[in-house]
Amino acid sequence: MSNPIGARDVPLVTRTAQTFSPPITEARGWLDGVILPPERPLINVSQAAPVEAPPEALRRAVAEAALHEPQAHLYGPVLGLPELRGEIAAQWSVTYGGIVEAGNVAITSGCNQAFCAALTTLCTEGDEVILPTPWYFNHKMWLDMQGLRSVPLPAGAELLPDPAQAEALITPRTRAIVLVTPNNPGGVEYPADLTRAFYSLSRERGLALILDETYRDFDVRPGAGHDLFHDPDWDRTLIQLYSFSKAYRLTG
Repeated sequence: MSNPIGARDVPLVTRTAQTFSPPITEARGWLDGVILPPERPLINVSQAAPVEAPPEALRRAVAEAALHEPQAHLYGPVLGLPELRGEIAAQWSVTYGGIVEAGNVAITSGCNQAFCAALTTLCTEGDEVILPTPWYFNHKMWLDMQGLRSVPLPAGAELLPDPAQAEALITPRTRAIVLVTPNNPGGVEYPADLTRAFYSLSRERGLALILDETYRDFDVRPGAGHDLFHDPDWDRTLIQLYSFSKAYRLTG
């Protein structure tokens, strides 16, 4: 890539090159050349990636669709199949005890794409997004590549972020606060009143609260982890993310 005429002859560094390497890839590199004895097999706890195949009934349903439904191979509706959006809306309404309509639901190719779509919709270059630390590395990487500023929110010894500290970080360029619960990478389940406090803060300050619940199905608490869907106008503040990849073992 060359510089415009008259510009200084310096190499251009893309945003992709400026972000850090994924830590999972780096950790795997530590094993290059390492021979592990059979009696001491390696147990990989560095990534929540299920390796077992999905349930047989699910695999059969996917295979049947591929074999017998020609429309399965065509471009589909941008926001996802209406039947799937309706089913998710119905299940979410029951699970969270609120009102979720099919029009509130969008289907993406994985939760990371949902996060990317949300940030692309909310932000322009130079805007700020508050991320509790330690953060999910893909979130930070996407912000870097979009030219957005990640504002760290230290979570403390208990790995629970403080809404008051978050409020002190808000500037005119802040567009969203991101929470992950159960947390990646900390594993902490955010109490419902804490999630509610961040929701209230976001609503009062005109921000989006992006709530990533990829690991919702592994929350040990009975019932829903929060009551945010009880609010009739929740969709003016809350963007909830979920993934089939963990509970249904569909990472591919």
